Amino acid sequence: GGGGSGEAGESEAARGGSSPSSLTSGLRVPNRTQWTLMVFGKTGAGKSHLANLLVGSNAFASGDSLSSVTGTESVRKAFNKDESLMVLDTIGFGDTRLPPDTVVRSLRDTALEAPGGIDILLFILKKERVSTAEQETLAYVTQDLFGKDCLPNLYMVVTHAGRLAKDVEHREPWLKEQAAASVPFASMLESLGPNPVQRIAFVENSDPAEAEDEEDRVLSERRRQRALVDIRMLFEHHAGIPPFQHRIMEQAGELKAVRLEEMRRELRARIESEVRQELDHDRGELEAERLQLRSELGELKEKEEKMQSRFELEWDKMRSEFENRAKELARGDIEPLAQEMVEAVEKKAKGRRCTVM
Repeated sequence: GGGGSGEAGESEAARGGSSPSSLTSGLRVPNRTQWTLMVFGKTGAGKSHLANLLVGSNAFASGDSLSSVTGTESVRKAFNKDESLMVLDTIGFGDTRLPPDTVVRSLRDTALEAPGGIDILLFILKKERVSTAEQETLAYVTQDLFGKDCLPNLYMVVTHAGRLAKDVEHREPWLKEQAAASVPFASMLESLGPNPVQRIAFVENSDPAEAEDEEDRVLSERRRQRALVDIRMLFEHHAGIPPFQHRIMEQAGELKAVRLEEMRRELRARIESEVRQELDHDRGELEAERLQLRSELGELKEKEEKMQSRFELEWDKMRSEFENRAKELARGDIEPLAQEMVEAVEKKAKGRRCTVM
């Protein structure tokens, strides 16, 4: 993706891609109602900046800390303007400095937010000397946590890419040079399949709000548009590939549905009980008022119809609240599964590190 070299290429890339409205609406998904995208990578790689670019707002605060996440959730979530794209920013996936229970919470909440699976796993890599830390982060998620079945959904974004963001012809030679010089980098490229350059976007971390003057601001806007064009080409390349759905995501959806149906049944039982009490009272009065029996029976039938309408109305009104409660209850159900997965992964990861040493 992207344009040619130089400022002319920069303008061409901007014109050839998303419209200017993309800067405020984020990236739009081609031919799909909604995609779920998960960003992950080492702290400081530019995940939050990229996630904000994708959704078109400053929805994600910088930094990988649980203090930046509200409530009990450990996954940050935001939508683009037309809600065709949901972006998840996980805390602790592959970060060896964070304790396993943090990863458990991230896995649990990712499963609850994406029960239907994740369309794109977007690994964020800063253009600098690649160390084993970046390789371990990618391996932890794609090999240990989710497994090789997620690789068709794996893409990479190189941030702070400099000239590679606009000079497309220099990308493949640069990738080959890095792979030849770095075993960890070569290993990461292997995860992207036989033609990795088609699965990598190169972007500059450009913020118009930090521009010093109007010329600088215009240049910054162009760079942002070019980044959106490059990432949109990844989306177009991905079209037709089904979401990656780990078993824990499927189980999370089932558990939430069970909890929601339980609350629906409880609501219906409560309303039926209240209405039956009213009907019993009315029937008692009807026995004493035989002369008005015909008209009163008509009223009874009307009340039974109102009962059904009242139930449907209250269910619609309370559905959102119940869904949130169902998610909270399912969170408790799914956490032991997440704990079990992470413990198994920790054993596998320790074994791999021992073998390397």
